[in-house]
Amino acid sequence: MSLTGFLAFSNPGYSQEPPPVNQTVIRLTIIKDTDKILMRKTPYGWMTPSVYYKERQTIREVLDSISESYGITISEPFLKGLFTYKYEFKPTADMRQLYTAHYESGTLKSPSENEEVFWMPVKEALEKLENTVPSLKQMTRQTIEFPEILWGGSFILFRENNKLNSRIEEDFYTLTIRPVKDVQH
Repeated sequence: MSLTGFLAFSNPGYSQEPPPVNQTVIRLTIIKDTDKILMRKTPYGWMTPSVYYKERQTIREVLDSISESYGITISEPFLKGLFTYKYEFKPTADMRQLYTAHYESGTLKSPSENEEVFWMPVKEALEKLENTVPSLKQMTRQTIEFPEILWGGSFILFRENNKLNSRIEEDFYTLTIRPVKDVQH
């Protein structure tokens, strides 16, 4: 008998499933020519590039890994937002770290056969994000329109008519303001 089987047999309260854990998602908005951002169309909808932060890497290594997977290099990324997602349908919360960087070079490619990638005008991209989950649009717009501010906020995610939806739990608030000379345009 395996240790797991022994524990389950000897402890009726033992569950073989691990307890739910909070996670961190790192999302990267890559800006090209000041008026376009990198968008990806996935089976779940339109999004900016992101990863669940699980590997033993520095944040810069994660961000470089994201851009390299799309065949491009980026400028130095800047943290633009720290947001929490709480869910009505699961007992966890996720942290969302939003970064922005500027496209420097390379030829855009899709890192997966399950997604298409495009340079998209910001206005169109925000509309697509709204249709996926409203919070994606709200966070992205806030971090692009006010690049000198590091934003915080919180959202509740819920399902409505078989679609993921969101509402603001804590409105956007300023975590810090970076001097204008440090802001890249």
